[in-house]
Amino acid sequence: MSVTTAVLLVVALLLAGVYLSWTAGRLDRLHARVDAAWAALDAQLARRAAAARALVPLLPPREGAELERAAQASLDAGDAGREAVENDLTRSLRSVLPALPPGADLHELDAAVTRVGLARSFHNAAVEDTRALRRRRVPRLFRLAGHRELPQFFEIDDTSLLSRHGGRRR
Repeated sequence: MSVTTAVLLVVALLLAGVYLSWTAGRLDRLHARVDAAWAALDAQLARRAAAARALVPLLPPREGAELERAAQASLDAGDAGREAVENDLTRSLRSVLPALPPGADLHELDAAVTRVGLARSFHNAAVEDTRALRRRRVPRLFRLAGHRELPQFFEIDDTSLLSRHGGRRR
């Protein structure tokens, strides 16, 4: 093996190592972005549940109990089954909104629902970017993600609750 061939081989190995290191670092940053986006989404879901609970005293007892149960389930939910619990809260909110007294202040609920939608969008975008990189051949071949689980999308019905009930109510 000539000196030139040895130098080219070392340079090629060095470049491959740099590329693998850069890709692993990027993948780690993407996973951190997913974790941060999930934390933000979780906080906004808790804020929405709290805003829903604030409406309970304004409702008739049966509707108030239904909303209280759904909001508490949302606050108590872990990661597993979280989508179903949040969809239950959305359905409960939709069902009790007509029972609220006219002029009830729904500003906090409207803001919370909007922020949940934004946080969910950011989370799902981070998940998509991470999954796209992990699907590539090199990260799979060299197991650059380590033993991290593939991040999952979070899909719930987070469309505006108030637009279906005559717009914003103040």
